[in-house]
Parts: sequence; structure tokens; C-alpha cells
Amino acid sequence: MSATEHKGWLIESQSYESDSNRWCPRALVSVFDGGRAYTHTLLALLSVTFDAAPDADDYAVKMAKTWIEDRDSGGRAWLG
Repeated sequence: MSATEHKGWLIESQSYESDSNRWCPRALVSVFDGGRAYTHTLLALLSVTFDAAPDADDYAVKMAKTWIEDRDSGGRAWLG
């Protein structure tokens, strides 16, 4: 598990190993606003898996940054 900051949000990659020995991307995003903490868990589609944890974590961070960008823009950011 690693953590990075993006636009004031903390992103923690929490990828996990599935029963089929594949790694599934998951990220926790959090922000402190007005003395309160807000968190949201992001999960990739079940079909998105990786052979290695670092690859899943990289995807989880990219997924989280896209989610943050989407919130900031009010539109639909694309994870490509």
C-alpha cells in the first residue's frame, strides 16, 4: 500500500489479491474539509486485474486521479 497526494486529496492504493492469484485495483481517496474527513473507496471493474501488485496499484492511483479530476471539472473525465 502506498499513498500520494493529488489536488489536496490523499490517495492510498489498496489493491488486493483475488482468489485466482490476480491483483485487483482499489484506492481510498480522502480529503479534510472544514475540520471533517471525507473518504471514498474506488474499485476497478472486476474484469480489470493484473499479474503483479505494483501494476494494480499504479492503475488504482490513475483511477483515483481521474475520479478527482472528474469531481473538479463537473464533467466526465476519461480513464484511458
